Amino acid sequence: MIRLRNLEVKDVPFMLEWMHDPQIQKCFQKNMLGMSQDDAEEFCRITAENQRNKENECSDIHYAIVEEQDEYLGTISLKNIDRVSASAEYAISTRICVQGRGVAQEATRLILQKGFNEMGLHRVYLNVLSDNTRAVRFYEKCGFVFEGEFREHIKLEGKLKSLKWFGMLKKEFLM
Repeated sequence: MIRLRNLEVKDVPFMLEWMHDPQIQKCFQKNMLGMSQDDAEEFCRITAENQRNKENECSDIHYAIVEEQDEYLGTISLKNIDRVSASAEYAISTRICVQGRGVAQEATRLILQKGFNEMGLHRVYLNVLSDNTRAVRFYEKCGFVFEGEFREHIKLEGKLKSLKWFGMLKKEFLM
């Protein structure tokens, strides 16, 4: 059984585990390898403070994915929240030790439930590196619909990479 809660400073060592893992980072557009303990602690403090005080006004919400004993398993987010268009961008990252155990799928269900049912979102979208086939399969399994591809859209490690875009409408949310 997993749940979502605000990020806390005690989560930082576990966050840095995935942030500093080159295998995980090669799948991300943003390079987190240089994230320091202080940077991650500050991110947790600011995020929790913003969400406690004005969750309905935040443009980004980030949650810790935790198990029954409150151990941090990953981070899941709704970013770039557009309250006028009722849309938000989805993001997730989990520790290697929980991959393949259904944690990410359950956390996705919980954040989509919050987005669609509590926040009144109409659409949640994401983009993923086109060559990240594992993630593409995961998003499709969760019910996200392929919407298109931006070919050779970003440069990573000196190479142009394409992005696949996926979305889910509230009426498609079946989890």
